[in-house]
Amino acid sequence: MEFLRAVGRFILAQLAILGFLLLAPAILVGVSLFAIAGGAGSNPGFLAFFYMAAGPFVSAVWTAFFMSLRRVLRTTTPGNRTTVSCGMRVQVAGCGWALFGFLGTLVAEVAFNLAFRAVSKSPAIYFAVAPFTVFSPLLLVWARDRCAGL
Repeated sequence: MEFLRAVGRFILAQLAILGFLLLAPAILVGVSLFAIAGGAGSNPGFLAFFYMAAGPFVSAVWTAFFMSLRRVLRTTTPGNRTTVSCGMRVQVAGCGWALFGFLGTLVAEVAFNLAFRAVSKSPAIYFAVAPFTVFSPLLLVWARDRCAGL
């Protein structure tokens, strides 16, 4: 019975983490579609420029936050004897993850913009798919951790 409870808690935790990760792209979709409906749709190129310019910074913050949260949760699990520290090593690791999120998003955005021009010209489709491009480094790290069992 205890095993089933542990499996249930694990599944709920993974769904909560996935929901948290998908919340950021959902907010960006909502904000951009609201801006298009509010009149910014007359010049979608202008809105797309600022949207993609802000993307790496947002992704860097979310990646650093999520990876730091993951480390805290891993070191504070019951039965784990690892000491929790907020020393320089943890701060440098957070900065490294932020840099990974920033550069990963830049690469993903360039690839997305080149591929999107070849496929479609619709601003609604662009702004519906773009958030997942912006947060692709974070989603890939999360998927890698799930596959590795971390």
